Amino acid sequence: MRGIALGVAVVALGLFLIGLGRAPFLDPPEGFHSAVAQGVRTSGDVVTLRIDGVRYFDKPPLLYWLMAASFNVAGVTPFGARLPTALAAVGVAAVTAYLGMLLGGPRLGLLAGLMVSANLGIFLYGRLVKPDLVFILCILVAYAGFVLAYRGAGRWGLALFYGGLGLATIAKDLLGALGPCVVIALFFWLSRERPIAPWIPWWGPLLTAGLALPWYLLVEHRNPGFLWYTIVDNHVLNFTRQRVFPDEDVPLASVEFVVVTAAAFLPWALVAPWAVVRALRRPWLDATARLWGLLALWAVVVIGFFAVSPFKLPHYGLPAFPALALLVARVWDESIDAAPSSLRPRTLLVPVLVLFMAAAASAAVAWAGVLPLPAETMSSLDVATRNQAARGQAPAALPLERYGSMIASCTLVFALGTVGTAVALWRRAPGLGVAVALATMVAFLPVAADGMTTFARSRSAATVVDALALRMGVNDVVAHEGPLENTASLLLRVPGPVRVVDGLQSNLAFGATFADSRDLFWDPPRLQAAWSGPGRVFLVSGVDPARSVVRGLPGGQVHVIARGGGRWLYSNLAD
Repeated sequence: MRGIALGVAVVALGLFLIGLGRAPFLDPPEGFHSAVAQGVRTSGDVVTLRIDGVRYFDKPPLLYWLMAASFNVAGVTPFGARLPTALAAVGVAAVTAYLGMLLGGPRLGLLAGLMVSANLGIFLYGRLVKPDLVFILCILVAYAGFVLAYRGAGRWGLALFYGGLGLATIAKDLLGALGPCVVIALFFWLSRERPIAPWIPWWGPLLTAGLALPWYLLVEHRNPGFLWYTIVDNHVLNFTRQRVFPDEDVPLASVEFVVVTAAAFLPWALVAPWAVVRALRRPWLDATARLWGLLALWAVVVIGFFAVSPFKLPHYGLPAFPALALLVARVWDESIDAAPSSLRPRTLLVPVLVLFMAAAASAAVAWAGVLPLPAETMSSLDVATRNQAARGQAPAALPLERYGSMIASCTLVFALGTVGTAVALWRRAPGLGVAVALATMVAFLPVAADGMTTFARSRSAATVVDALALRMGVNDVVAHEGPLENTASLLLRVPGPVRVVDGLQSNLAFGATFADSRDLFWDPPRLQAAWSGPGRVFLVSGVDPARSVVRGLPGGQVHVIARGGGRWLYSNLAD
């Protein structure tokens, strides 16, 4: 059975590692997270995270510790930055496969492990520098530990559960790590599990606290107010949309969030509602049936909570994907066996056929230049584009000619997938159908990675940063208009400090309140005074010139040095 999880891990390694470093840093968010990790590496301070000398408190340290170690091996490169996230995605695939084998056998484990990797959501975020996949892996390990304990593994399973929760709290989110506890409490209430005490041994919460609390308490000791910012402002007040230190991020509407989450999990999302309902249907006659109900509760609580929450971003549904992959794999597995009450092959295959036909047709007409990419697409999927639109700034155009070869490849992949699914439907063979669907997605995802690379290049700060690095002298001043996270990759090339102009609506807003950082945050008059001084000043800006602070600078002293990736490099002195 272990061979299934290992085989899934090998496939996932290919999906997530091949071409991982091909794209430049995507700003935001990759340059920002990379600069934080580089700060850990160079300073040796693993407690108080910093970027550009400013204390950073929005995310816990686990990702940055892993990235700092990766930089020591692979260098401060896009590949080195993305490696921990990619390996976490591989871990998610392997653990999901293992859980599937425990609950339904080798074939179900194989299907679940491949499905959790072969979707756009996990694939794209598994190749992006963000803490989400590391967090999801920790949560998944916690659930796997609970499943093992529920099936009789005893202390070993509970140790995994409480250890996974502890790691999750330093991976992304202190309160988010409580999610599995809420789900399991709801599970115990619905299943009338008694007694509860054996599931909470004295050493379990102590293990969680031992992994999580030392870092949080040390940061609070060194940076008073950190716990208030993390728990109250960043969670409670964020939920009510009344933050004291808001950032730029614009949330999705509820329907938009559900649609984006479903699209990210295609084609497996087509049967997900039935899979969830089937698992929740009572009675739960044995332990395995109850555990399937637990997985359904996991998916419903995650997606349901964020659907009603006032604040949610496109990736907030990703923690539900391992549970959904297991539930969907179960439906396909039962149909292959023609088990009682299983869905008929036609019910499973027709929606996939229609989806692949629609994808092939859409790609074909886009390739022919008939179907332009709707402007709303990127604002729904990309947080930075959404933030630009909220500021009234039109996002950079995405000319389809840059994506011509990729669109042609998509047309071919989905056309072949359509033919294969049609054959499976004709033969009423769900096993062949799910194999075709998996093969289609595995063929499509590298094409999506190429598209992501092209998009990253179109938004890369490299042109501006290269021009700045070439010209910058020891005593020159560098300023950045707007939140620093929008072009933070410049910190990997340019020695700090970088002054931030009109950039307090940012992840660094609370860090800016500390005395050692206040001088780094400028208002426009401070920039104007420096601009008119004798020294050379550079300004990196992602704001349209019609809205930029450059409008208030002396006209004869504003020189455009470089432009690219939706950014401008200005100087008060010409070359």
